[in-house]
Formats: sequence, C-alpha cells, structure tokens
Amino acid sequence: MARQLYDYWFVQFDFPDENGKPYKSSGGKMVWNEKIKREIPEGWKIVSLPTIATFTNGLACQKFRPKSEDEKLPVIKIREMRDGITSESEWVAADIPDAVKVYDGDILFSWSASLEVMIWTGGEGGLNQHIFKVEPKSYYPKAFVYIQILDYISVFKGIAEARKTTMGHITQDHLNQSQIVIPASKSILQAFENTISPIVNLFVKLSQQSKQLMRQRDKLLPLLMNGQVSVMPREINCDLAAYFVILG
Repeated sequence: MARQLYDYWFVQFDFPDENGKPYKSSGGKMVWNEKIKREIPEGWKIVSLPTIATFTNGLACQKFRPKSEDEKLPVIKIREMRDGITSESEWVAADIPDAVKVYDGDILFSWSASLEVMIWTGGEGGLNQHIFKVEPKSYYPKAFVYIQILDYISVFKGIAEARKTTMGHITQDHLNQSQIVIPASKSILQAFENTISPIVNLFVKLSQQSKQLMRQRDKLLPLLMNGQVSVMPREINCDLAAYFVILG
C-alpha cells in the first residue's frame, strides 16, 4: 500500500493538489527537466539521496569484540538482514558509537554483495561494515526516504551490472550522483507521512510480535517433542507422544 501511494504521488505525480484532486491528471503544470529527461511538477527539484538522508557505514566489528558477556550486542550483517539474529550471529562490544547501533524501525541498506534495503525489526544490534544505516534529514519522513531508496535500487543494480562486477558495490560517489525528485512543498511530504506512518508503524509492531512468537516456538517445540510439556488438558492423563499417535 505504501509503495502504491508513493508511485501515485511521486512517480505519476498525482498527489492531491490544493483542491484535493490528482495534480497531473487535473492539469497541474508540468515542466521538462533535462537532468532526468522527463516532466516533473513545477517547482519540484532534482536532488541526490544524501540530500534527504544520512548514510552511515557500519564498523569492521571483528575489531570490537566484547570483553564480557554482559556488555555485548549481536552483529548485524547481510545474513542477519535476511534471517534475523540467530545462534550463529557474531557479537560486538556494546560501547560502540551510537551512530552504528541499530534499533527497531531503522532503515538499513546493504551496499556490497547484495543490494537490499529494509526496515529493521530484529532488536538492538551493532552494524557491520558493508551496510548503511540510513537516517532521514530534516522534515523528510522515514517512509518517504525508505521507499525512495527502495525505488532507486534498480538503478544501483544497473550500475553494478554495467561495471561487470560479480558483486554489487555502491560507493558514496554513487549516492552523491543519484537523482531523485522531491516536492517543493513540505505539506505534500507531511500529508504522505500522515498517511503512511500508521502503515509503517503497524509493520514494525507486527514484525516484532512475529519474531517474539518464533522465539517462543523455538523454546517450546523441543519441550513438546520430548514430552516435558503437554498441549493436552490436565484432566487427560497422556503425554505428547500419545497425542501424536492419536493424530496418526
């Protein structure tokens, strides 16, 4: 839903005008932009991605190993972006700079080997190198920044393919050379934020709940399988093994 609305407002340019009607479809003035070779709404600008967000690269976490079990954070690598924190995840000292600590709701963008962008919901962690933590600047909504990067990934992949590399690799120069369209009015961004924020917040909340349920499942399933706990009512004197036999 968020991506569809983004496409409708910021690609097709049918955001609500001052009368609440679709801008371009209702005859809103469009002007040709030579940089991107297409028409954009009058007053809108072409900027680079670093104009709307700060991109902070992670650490070489192997250089910051924890000194105690009580003061450590899981390392977030590309694998963790895909699979979440697991028993195979590495650890980093908890006193790393705040700029490379990751919390639920942060935008992560892997720029090497695998070009992916996501909203993290796996709990607090330390950011490994080859991943940017993306923090919106000024009044730019998080959802707007996230979908802008998501939309631009295809361009970055094209850059990697054109260089004939076996691994995707995006540099700070590529970020500075990116070209995105942004509205001249803060009100359009605010209207987008008001519409999309509940969707993003709900996604984060449901993802957190899902991960919590999976952790509980992983703890309970071995106990169920070896009969240490049972799903049967107390008045029924049988264990889980007998239950599965009944189920056939």
